[in-house]
Amino acid sequence: MIKNSQAGSVILTGRQTEKNDDCACPDRAFILTFDFADGQENDCACPDTLVATTSSTGANARFHQVRELYREQIWDGFWLVLSPYAPHGPCVLSEEAWKRLQDFALPGPLSQPVDHILVEQNLLVPFNARSQVRLGKPETLTAWLHVTNACNLDCPYCYVRKSSASMSLETGLRAVENLFVQAQENGFSTVKLKYAGGESTLQFRLIRSIHARARQLAQATGLQLQGVVLSNGTTLRPADADWLLENNVRLMVSLDGVGRQHDLMRPTKDGGSSFAALSQAVDKLLLPRGIHPFASITISRWNVDGVAEAVRWALERELPVSLNFYRQTQSAPGDLALEETAIINGMLAAYAVFEEVLPTRPFLNGLLDRVQMDAHLQTCGVGMNYLVITHEGKLAQCQMHQEQSTASIADKDWLPVLNHGWIHNLPVDDKDECQVCLYRYRCSGGCPLETYRASGRWNAKNPNCQIYKALLPAALRLEGLRLLKANGYLH
Repeated sequence: MIKNSQAGSVILTGRQTEKNDDCACPDRAFILTFDFADGQENDCACPDTLVATTSSTGANARFHQVRELYREQIWDGFWLVLSPYAPHGPCVLSEEAWKRLQDFALPGPLSQPVDHILVEQNLLVPFNARSQVRLGKPETLTAWLHVTNACNLDCPYCYVRKSSASMSLETGLRAVENLFVQAQENGFSTVKLKYAGGESTLQFRLIRSIHARARQLAQATGLQLQGVVLSNGTTLRPADADWLLENNVRLMVSLDGVGRQHDLMRPTKDGGSSFAALSQAVDKLLLPRGIHPFASITISRWNVDGVAEAVRWALERELPVSLNFYRQTQSAPGDLALEETAIINGMLAAYAVFEEVLPTRPFLNGLLDRVQMDAHLQTCGVGMNYLVITHEGKLAQCQMHQEQSTASIADKDWLPVLNHGWIHNLPVDDKDECQVCLYRYRCSGGCPLETYRASGRWNAKNPNCQIYKALLPAALRLEGLRLLKANGYLH
């Protein structure tokens, strides 16, 4: 029996058991697997490609348990496990499935139905065959459209040089038209537009016009279209919310605390409360329309003690949450920088809120900065399937370095120029100290810009490495508990 759901899939093999009112009795071999990409939205370009194992097996092949294995008994009769080569996130094994996995401490043939599921999760691998990975072909071409430099807030960590300059309609239309040409010529099936700034909603009329043209192009070319507006959430109007809903465009809002803590991180220029404006928009404008924006929380030393409260505020409203670490900029105050112990303690407090509420909707990909549970070789899409289009129509690799433009929308071929830009987004297997890490295909070495800033090298260990390693077991455990709850084994 296979039961699929948005929250995950239950793969059952062997003897069935009945559920009672309290829980399911795990006396058969079954596996709960994560099989739904939760599509978290944040400021960065998440990787679009999956890592796949490449090993051939014959009819008489023998298999053994993968040597690198994360394991934890998370509940009575349930084990959370993760292979480095798992295509997606961790999975939960019943006691019988766990015992069956232990049968392969020595090589043997596949003889039970559950064995094949263990192979799919790369918990069992061919004996005497080297586990390898390969890069899949990206399907989505993502473009950050920087529609304006203007903003009504004065956030201390912002990397944008504020001004009144905005993208013209002519530049926006030409950018999106050429973007679809690039997508077709390079074999992409989907175009994703991120409308950003500054405060993008100050140019909502421009966003509407650009997206209307993008919809025409998607219909004409047969390509899929995705859109997301990145906003501080303080200037949204009813007509804006209606348009987002009608056009199936996502919304990401910044949430850096509750009340005064949010206002400290995201102060207004006129002394008002940005949190009051944001909460008013969420509670009175968005939620009544069925719009649940993604809440992006940027964590620094200033607000780390309030992250748990911000997470609770978001989860109470059923908002997807993304926890992101502050990236150092030249103009930001030095005391914003991360401090490992404080960040770890603040994040664990936030995780405790997740465990208390325990949403059944997948949330693992938003739990830990740049960590993504779908296996991948590169942290983000820079150099592969991501580009930034400035308000002037110039092209850059990353929004944090828009001044490092390498081409313009007038150029005939964009991607080769961007792929050979100054940012080296190396595969994790090319990074020193990452090659033997159990989590290497989940964090893929972290943000390359942060790595270079801290070490002067692209192939070095990321400065957040120890934070990732300290928090990943707790994040994985939450996913295991979520799978149990989503599939009726935990109340």
